[in-house]
Amino acid sequence: MTRSIQTLRPFFSYYGGKWRDAVRHYPEPDHKTIIEPFAGSAGYSLRYPHRNVILYEIDPVVVSVWRFLIAAKPKEILAIPDLPEGGTIDDLPICQEARWLVGFWLNRGAASPRRSASKWMRDGIRPGSFWGARVRNTIASQVDGIRHWKVCNSGYIECPDDTHATWFVDPPYQDAGRHYRFGSEIIDYQALGDWCRSRRGQVIVCENSGADWLPFRELGSVKTTRATRRSKEVYWLSTFEQNEPNFLARRVA
Repeated sequence: MTRSIQTLRPFFSYYGGKWRDAVRHYPEPDHKTIIEPFAGSAGYSLRYPHRNVILYEIDPVVVSVWRFLIAAKPKEILAIPDLPEGGTIDDLPICQEARWLVGFWLNRGAASPRRSASKWMRDGIRPGSFWGARVRNTIASQVDGIRHWKVCNSGYIECPDDTHATWFVDPPYQDAGRHYRFGSEIIDYQALGDWCRSRRGQVIVCENSGADWLPFRELGSVKTTRATRRSKEVYWLSTFEQNEPNFLARRVA
């Protein structure tokens, strides 16, 4: 299918982000509203930015970065300086939210902002992948495209129960989700599975091979931020079960 929408590039790199895989492996949204209950860098929503996007995220740092981006003017982004050689984000004369934004660009695929540049950034490897003129210009050219987005600093439990939407559920993985500040150790996965089944609309759930809290199906082997490592991904869609005889009874219960 040919896509007529304008895709946005990631506003920051984040561990487990789905921007690269969103159009390759996951279905397009069926609804005008997209809700990401574990937002992170919102890789799925960035592929459909014109939709009514609502992000829920429990990490206050990630939420603060999103709120900064949603409100920022292009000239504010362009005014964020480069990291001084040998310096840290604390040396930048900007607000804390902007420092965290830069910090996410100092090391690829991190779960929290870094204070200083990674070795790849210091060595000048793939400069367009780290904070600098190219990244700054890209973000500045995109912020007007997310002005209508909303972000909430809360967990998935606080999401509305009566909203028909496309739910893109990408939680910390059951076995590999310990790298986040709020990771797999605080999630009751069986309760999360029941919650996913109770959503109204289209539900897309991401996981890693071995997860057992939903009847996942194999998706494929995908790239990670480490060149020599791939991740064996699985997924679950609400359509997998909607034709089962007990589906409506379970939804009512």
